[in-house]
Amino acid sequence: MYGTFLLLIVVAYLLGSIPFGKLVGKRHGIDIQKHGSGNIGFANVRRTLGWRPGLIVLAGDILKGLIPVIIAKHYLQPYQVFIVGIVTVIGHIFPIWLKFRGGKGIATGLGVTFALNPILGVLGAVVYLVALACFKKSAPSSILATWSLPIVCLAISPQYTWLYFCFAALVTWTHRTNIKQEVLMRKT
Repeated sequence: MYGTFLLLIVVAYLLGSIPFGKLVGKRHGIDIQKHGSGNIGFANVRRTLGWRPGLIVLAGDILKGLIPVIIAKHYLQPYQVFIVGIVTVIGHIFPIWLKFRGGKGIATGLGVTFALNPILGVLGAVVYLVALACFKKSAPSSILATWSLPIVCLAISPQYTWLYFCFAALVTWTHRTNIKQEVLMRKT
């Protein structure tokens, strides 16, 4: 069991590290890290290249979060599954292939969430979309949706609450530049 856990940790990190945004950008003849926000995720790819490439990146990033957790659920204890999920998101944020400069972890975290509890995944996506309609910005919508998950977990899946507190803190950290920019814009 311990060997399976270690193997799935490595697989989760490597899958999480697949830079779909970078690959899609390359297919369109650009380095996505040198355009827009420089992020390899859905929002920057959509703004830079359009909806179709953005949706391809979104699907790839969700799947790379979904697959290792689904596999882990069949072989590991719940706490080990949580760790596999977090490692997958860490792989997206710190991909070995891009000198540890990746995305913000939102879509990959959504994939992890769908694998753990589809209801949580749907609720997180709905909070994101409602917040996006209100704020018109992806960063605050992502942060709000992510922080809603540990609260919802208390009612639906209490065993996942600590995972989502960790995930929300990690996502807030990945958005630190966005938060600083927003604060500076409000001051001027």
